[in-house]
Amino acid sequence: MARFCTLCSSSSGNATYIGTASYGILIDAGLNNKQLCLAMQRAGIDTDSVKAVFVTHEHCDHTGALRVFASAHKTPVYATGGTLSGLLNERILNGKFPYEKIMEQGVDVGDIHVSFFRTSHDAKESCGYRVELPDRTIGVATDTGKMTGEILRGLDGCDLVLLESNYDEDMLTYGPYPPPLKARIRSEVGHLSNDVCADTVCELLEMNVRRFVLGHLSQHNNTPDRAFSCTHAALKRLGAVQDRDYTLQVAPVKEMARYMVL
Repeated sequence: MARFCTLCSSSSGNATYIGTASYGILIDAGLNNKQLCLAMQRAGIDTDSVKAVFVTHEHCDHTGALRVFASAHKTPVYATGGTLSGLLNERILNGKFPYEKIMEQGVDVGDIHVSFFRTSHDAKESCGYRVELPDRTIGVATDTGKMTGEILRGLDGCDLVLLESNYDEDMLTYGPYPPPLKARIRSEVGHLSNDVCADTVCELLEMNVRRFVLGHLSQHNNTPDRAFSCTHAALKRLGAVQDRDYTLQVAPVKEMARYMVL
């Protein structure tokens, strides 16, 4: 059966474990290596069971532990060509672990098939991932300033989707960030608001997605209650009933999320 666990999910660090009973992959490797390994230990995940790391983009909240973790375990790293270029510029790809550009047809890691879809973010070539396990399919889509047809196609029919719900519009408007940073977050290469996330979840529900985890919450411009309430209210307006038609939870910012067996 499929295993899913957000090890960290916020503007300060992101890493998600997806796998089978015996092995799996990481989507991103944020935090630092000590914190990442401790998070896996708390979740009961053996670091040696991680057979590959798939990187969404080169920003430090997604790659903080990557160089040390991959070097220590000789773990293969996959990313788009643009992201690999960014990782080379940041000197994260140091020759101590293999890395490879993910191609359009995707990559097989044992009996796990991973394909990507492009996202809209101010990085060199950001992406999300569709992870197909023997019995379940899981989608991860964070760090995008807008929803696109390509993203929706990548998430279509997934058994579970981790979707960005980065900021609350009022908190961002009246919060401490300077105007240029607020504009960047709101832009089409920034992040998804709670409202856009909620609309997307409603659309995905119509595409037979039933399990949702909201992630990558800003620690300054959002709260778990606001993110949850916004999406829950949108689903309620559709007439959908929680725990009957869907499940919804928010990935904790720092604490380990509930380890899910699908």
